Amino acid sequence: LTAAYSARKFNVSDTYALTTFAKYVDMHRRPLTEAICIDEVHVEVSKVCNYALVIQDFVTGEPIDMIANRRQEITEPYFTNLPTVEKNRVKYLVSDMYRPYIAYVDKYFPNAISVVDSFHVIKHINNQLRIYLNKLARTLRARDEERHVQREAYFHRELKFVPSKEYYLVKHFQWVILSNPDNRRYSDPPRFNYKLGYYLDLPEIEHLLFRIDPDLKPLRRLKDKYIIFNNSYGNDPKRARPALRQLIQEYRNSGYPLFRSIADTLDYHFESIINSFIVMERYCADGTHLSRLSNGPMESLNRIAKDLKRNGRGFRNFEHLRNRFLFAERKNAQMLASPLPPEKYQVKTGIKRGPYKKKKP
Repeated sequence: LTAAYSARKFNVSDTYALTTFAKYVDMHRRPLTEAICIDEVHVEVSKVCNYALVIQDFVTGEPIDMIANRRQEITEPYFTNLPTVEKNRVKYLVSDMYRPYIAYVDKYFPNAISVVDSFHVIKHINNQLRIYLNKLARTLRARDEERHVQREAYFHRELKFVPSKEYYLVKHFQWVILSNPDNRRYSDPPRFNYKLGYYLDLPEIEHLLFRIDPDLKPLRRLKDKYIIFNNSYGNDPKRARPALRQLIQEYRNSGYPLFRSIADTLDYHFESIINSFIVMERYCADGTHLSRLSNGPMESLNRIAKDLKRNGRGFRNFEHLRNRFLFAERKNAQMLASPLPPEKYQVKTGIKRGPYKKKKP
């Protein structure tokens, strides 16, 4: 809830609501657990704090701490000063493919192994395909503009520029190439497209796209192979290992530079990707469940920080944002029995407040 909402509800000022929260809420870091997730969230509190680093307990889903920045000069003193017992307790560190996060295992957690989240691997493949599709769209756009110039020269007057249907299809139907195989519903009835002027269903869209660029079909097939691989070896890292080796070799022999680059990325993060097939028990609303190691819980947790930022129209005090975030996401978050001293929560800018006129009631 925003401070303005709380102030209206209890008939106090916004400042009083914020000050009361700052007096009685002082969230501390929780101890590290066996499996932790690490990711950044865009908070933009100041130039120093642009991307905050969030640490989450994978088992409970609750945040352990929020650090002001992911830069090395901030994170290195933080992790170095953690108790050695806690750092030795960590067995799995789950993150995306950001290399400094993976390096935390060798630098700070001697008993841990790195785990690259499968969602981010698929996201990386889709991003490479999206770059290919956008380049194709730009090529079609340039072709259409060249034809338009020739048409204006032929008629000796200015004409309205209308992009081709090929450009429209590649620009607005990229989801056909990027979607998961299980999400493609071929049985859906066709829908009328007012831009093209006729009915379209999924098979017809695929036919039109593959006719524009025949390479789109094998590219999508190669992308689908990783998704099928990712869904086929849950809780079985041993069988996933040769399957991933075979898939990397197929990508390298595909003849597409795009997938040769993806093969190099998969090879570089090979062990971390295999570790993502390890299964652990997680606490859920209806009890405990076996779940693959992933950053999925972290993605939902980061949304809370973004919602706080949006609802509060931004923050200028990172400690206040951190307290709000941790207090909102911990199930048994407690308030202080006695208020903090003013020097603990007051932020003094050193600027003297100018005169002002009070409004008449």
